[in-house]
Amino acid sequence: MALQDGVFSDTWIKALGNTIALDLDDTTPGVHKGALFTGSVAGGTIDFDQTNPAYGSSPWNANEASGPGYTAGGLNITVVSLGVLSTANKIGWKISTLLWTSTTITAEGLLVYTSTLSNRALLYRWFGQPYPTADGDFQITFHADGVFREKLRAAA
Repeated sequence: MALQDGVFSDTWIKALGNTIALDLDDTTPGVHKGALFTGSVAGGTIDFDQTNPAYGSSPWNANEASGPGYTAGGLNITVVSLGVLSTANKIGWKISTLLWTSTTITAEGLLVYTSTLSNRALLYRWFGQPYPTADGDFQITFHADGVFREKLRAAA
């Protein structure tokens, strides 16, 4: 299977089982981070069922974007909100726009991870293709409902 969007099941199961203290509502910049990766990450196929997925451990220890304007580890994320969306029966996790300035890089996806939980991987967003910059800005603006949104039940 090719690259795709996904959440890391081990992270979410451990958070819901209270094995790890994942706080998606923490608005402190840097608790959550976003790192850019090329399409070669994980050989092009990500295992979303990986045990203890984390930035800096395989496969997230190779194929990170690199070049002027980009620092390994990515950017601090600022959480805007976690809550019920205007769409019935949905929750969303909204985070601020990410902006790397004056970059010369190519990236095909974003790994969102929690730095305060040993860099635990939360989710991966695939861009659908590689996006290059040449001494320009690399910006990611998320859907109005958030980077993560989930339907909790069917509408009544």
